Amino acid sequence: MATAEPTKPLIVLTCTPGQGHVNPIKTLAKALVLEGYEVTAVSSSHYRSAFEDVGCSYVAIQGYGDYWDDDRESKWPDRALLPPGPEQFFYTIEHSFVRVIPDQFAAVQTAIKTLKDKHPDRPVVLLNESAFLGSLPIMKGARGVKPDGTIGIGINPVSLSSVDTAPFGPGLPPPKSPEEVAQYAAMRNQIETVYYGKPQAVFNSILQDLGAEVPPGFCFDAPYLWPDRFLQMCPPSTMYPRSDAPASVRYTGGLPKLPPSPTSSSSALPAWWHEITTPTTPNQDIIFVCQGTVDFDYTHLVLPTLTICASRPNTLVIAVLGQPNATLPSSFPVPDNARVADYIPFDLILPHCSVFVGNGGYGGVQHSIAHGTPMVLAGESEDKTEMCAIAAWAGVAVNLRSGTPSEEALREGIEEVLREGKYREACERIQKEIATFEPIEVIKENIREVVAGVGA
Repeated sequence: MATAEPTKPLIVLTCTPGQGHVNPIKTLAKALVLEGYEVTAVSSSHYRSAFEDVGCSYVAIQGYGDYWDDDRESKWPDRALLPPGPEQFFYTIEHSFVRVIPDQFAAVQTAIKTLKDKHPDRPVVLLNESAFLGSLPIMKGARGVKPDGTIGIGINPVSLSSVDTAPFGPGLPPPKSPEEVAQYAAMRNQIETVYYGKPQAVFNSILQDLGAEVPPGFCFDAPYLWPDRFLQMCPPSTMYPRSDAPASVRYTGGLPKLPPSPTSSSSALPAWWHEITTPTTPNQDIIFVCQGTVDFDYTHLVLPTLTICASRPNTLVIAVLGQPNATLPSSFPVPDNARVADYIPFDLILPHCSVFVGNGGYGGVQHSIAHGTPMVLAGESEDKTEMCAIAAWAGVAVNLRSGTPSEEALREGIEEVLREGKYREACERIQKEIATFEPIEVIKENIREVVAGVGA
């Protein structure tokens, strides 16, 4: 681990509780530590060791806001009583993201105050993950200590409202005419008023209680508009353009690149790894399927992919299950041309793959593009509907528009990606774009700018 440099600004880095947020933010944290920054991470108590292991100090959220993935059902049992779909989604928005703001705010205050008390002459910069709303009151004058600069960090699809996009969520394409722009504006107004009305009211009330200004505007645009900078961790071509976004919204090209870790060594890989790196037959198709780190119902994608590819000639299928020690149901006969692992780092397997079958998680999509691997995507939970649509718009994926596609739809999607070279060509084009960025340098430059008071 690098030695911290006393001349650098001190960093407070926030992270929404949840493995899908922790994984990329931990990568950012480690990269900053390796660059000599002293980083204090803020998330729930469950993730303390994840950040301390990469060299961070840690402040845990206390009270109502202290939860992790496995707590959700017991902490919010009323959610299960609601119909799946919009009602459950907006319940989650209100309770998991908005009502936790006071506890998140208190933890961020503790982190900033501790650093300022210990190092009164050094600037403190707050790096705020976009789904972590507890830092927003600080940016609008809430009571308490203030950082010397604020930078938003985007690790999910950009949801900032724009005349150039549809309302975020349903996976609709950008408007193509003035009539569609007007239709989308009316739709956005209805969504914000009807569906987000209660979360917005709770958000405004919390701001007021904390002594912050309550400006007009949609609360979920605030993470992009209120910080001094907002850095989206991807190349611009993998998000819809927004001509009306402020100059403070910028792109890094991706997450910072880290040196290889011991867990990425060959000793941690399955015994059959050589079948991927040195195929026994020429022009073999390697199909990789993974449902991410949240959805473990393997009937959604993993089992159907193994089934439909079982008799496909000259094909090797790799299924990664997304959690330690996970296994497939004993009743499922694994085909002869399939290999199954609980976990393999995406950065190791994707360069060898012909196609990635996934559920549209932001991280998986960005990793796949970075390695030039086209995709077949099937997702409809959280922000996955939107990410699947964006990937299809960017030309890097077939979007099956369902979280539980039929075997026939899945087969047709895989065959199309393997048959049509345009998907891989789009990935390779964006790969070249990514190569023009050095993410950690973009982040460091923006830290320097906000400390110096340089406007966007």
